Amino acid sequence: LRSGPHRQHGKQGAGGGGGGAKGIYAKLTIAVVVLLICTLSLLFSATIGGNRGSLEPSEINAEELWESAKSSGWRPSSAPRSDWPPPPRETNGYLRVRCNGGLNQQRSAICNAVLAARIMNATLVLPELDANSFWHDESGFQGIYDVEHFIQTLKYDVQIVESIPEIRKNGKTKKIKGYQLRPPRDAPIEWYTTVALKKMQEHGAIYLTPFSHRLAEEIDNPEYQRLRCRVNYHALRFKPNIMQLSESIVDKLRAQGHFMSIHLRFEKDMLAFA
Repeated sequence: LRSGPHRQHGKQGAGGGGGGAKGIYAKLTIAVVVLLICTLSLLFSATIGGNRGSLEPSEINAEELWESAKSSGWRPSSAPRSDWPPPPRETNGYLRVRCNGGLNQQRSAICNAVLAARIMNATLVLPELDANSFWHDESGFQGIYDVEHFIQTLKYDVQIVESIPEIRKNGKTKKIKGYQLRPPRDAPIEWYTTVALKKMQEHGAIYLTPFSHRLAEEIDNPEYQRLRCRVNYHALRFKPNIMQLSESIVDKLRAQGHFMSIHLRFEKDMLAFA
């Protein structure tokens, strides 16, 4: 009667021993796989490092490294390529804009202001720059850009004046006050040809403020996009004293070799994230 249970325990013991052997075998297998992976990783790293180390400084052509990117035959051209009539002598009114944001954003806003004036057949008043609220600089458009060059370059695109002229009505001389509008962000062309144009025809002038990213970037008309390029790359030229100072700085940097410039944003709203 006792031999039965003893045999049963013996079988269980044998089974337990087999399970232990299987566990050890599984652990050894895992260890071998891990060792193999580590070995392959070390060999791969050594190969990559060897390839990098084989590049001697003499093999790197610094002149080619600093050359302009290949254009593959493409060249810049902002000239009109289809029918582009000059602006009519009679316009629908005057367009004033107040550019805001950083200096680069304000430059983009100037390009959009010229395009908006063309779209509405309006006379553009020299854009106002908002540099005083943060930079405390009262230079304005006239103090930074070459006004005469700006007007002459765009004379076949839009009519531009430095200020809204005074009109004489009922024996009195008065200045037209622009009706203030706040354009929606990335406003489509339709907004300018409907809402803005209607107010301009009613009041004689409109004042768009703020004017940063207030005209859609993607416009199907390629001539409108080329007009933006004409403003940015041809019409907007800094005044001679600014050009001379910047050229002298660049010359000194080039005298020391190649250099890179980094735009560090320093604005109140960016300081919290910097």
